[in-house]
Amino acid sequence: MDRLIDWIRNYRFSITDPPIVTMEGLFSLLLLLVLSFAAVSFHLIRILFNAPVDFSMDWNLFLSWIPILIAFFADSLTKRFEDIPFLLMLLSIAWLAFFPNAPYMITDLAHLSVDYQRDLTWHDTIMLFFYAEVSLFNGLVSLYWIHRAWRRVFSKRTGNILLILSLPTAGFGVYLGRVRRMNSWDIIHEPGLILKNLFESILDRTALVFSFEIGMLLGVLYLVLWGIIRFRIRYNKKN
Repeated sequence: MDRLIDWIRNYRFSITDPPIVTMEGLFSLLLLLVLSFAAVSFHLIRILFNAPVDFSMDWNLFLSWIPILIAFFADSLTKRFEDIPFLLMLLSIAWLAFFPNAPYMITDLAHLSVDYQRDLTWHDTIMLFFYAEVSLFNGLVSLYWIHRAWRRVFSKRTGNILLILSLPTAGFGVYLGRVRRMNSWDIIHEPGLILKNLFESILDRTALVFSFEIGMLLGVLYLVLWGIIRFRIRYNKKN
């Protein structure tokens, strides 16, 4: 197993020198893809023995993959070309537009109907949690990659400021999606409606509390992820 991990970490595609994409970078995507298929398998079991719950879960899971792919692209490019602030700004805007789709699936737990004597209650609970968990993983990994790209191209301070600002912004995006029933595509299709909902929600206490709490949840989970990764990097350097 150690040899396999070393091979994965050290394998490099010979597209450029230094390479833009490495197997180490793809490994996280492959692992999350496996987890996504595992989540979908719970829905397939539900379809096989009863009926589909809601195919919007699969669509929302797909949407959670958009920010992680954008962040992966941004992180890979900034490793190879550090002086690309304008391109990174464009990628960051696209990432922020879709990033709320990742924590959004936490709110799908509100759809649970409880009947303690019914097996499907427990299956649906695990299934919805699995979807939310994988989607949240996608969001946290994308946040790590885009944060690393910000710190690499701009500065550590600027990167940290952008990180802090992105957390409640993502929470506000989740609010717009769950309560106001907006989605990321409306930025293109109905920008006027987006602005209308923004102005109506800015002074809404529920929107502010919702945004803060989702942002705090993302921040705490991200600090755990960051701490684990940074500890492993520093520990490996010492050895």
